[in-house]
Amino acid sequence: MMKSLLPAIPLLVAIIAAGCGGPSPTTSGPTPGSPSPSVAGSAASRHADPELEALLPGTLGGIALTRESQRGVDLSRQSPALETFLDSLGKTLADFTLASAYSASGDLEAQVGAWRIRGASTDLLMPGFITAIQASSTTPLTVTDVVEGGRTVTKIGEPGQLTQGPLYAFARDDTVLFVQTTDPALAAEALSDLR
Repeated sequence: MMKSLLPAIPLLVAIIAAGCGGPSPTTSGPTPGSPSPSVAGSAASRHADPELEALLPGTLGGIALTRESQRGVDLSRQSPALETFLDSLGKTLADFTLASAYSASGDLEAQVGAWRIRGASTDLLMPGFITAIQASSTTPLTVTDVVEGGRTVTKIGEPGQLTQGPLYAFARDDTVLFVQTTDPALAAEALSDLR
């Protein structure tokens, strides 16, 4: 099972080096993030990076999404996997922000997220991200490159390996963008809408 590294701005796509998201769907297999760490600060602080939030879709599967963001230094609990990920990039929590888009009512089995590590090398982001996700799982995760939503992305996990479903991710500039869902159609829609 994955330990959580993710802060939860209500509940971030609780994936260790992965991100943000909403309530966990109930599927079998290891959870990509056990209890999400709590987030310090008020609701107003849940919009620490509006520019990062704007990269995420506002709707998915016809459902309006709540978008939020948090600075790494404002997270109330940390994760060794996240810290190792940032160290591998020569960065700290001061360089890290995350954003999530999720259904506040929990009626959508998908979460979309983004991790920005200011000034990080694009070429190093996905290898570090994959390593961090795997380090948080007691189950070996399948990693493949696939085309979804018109993008070539890295798919981490197969059905049954992660409770919330496979994680689809790609890096652009200093940001990892991802969606986690058990529904391939929602994955394709979200990936096509990521800006």
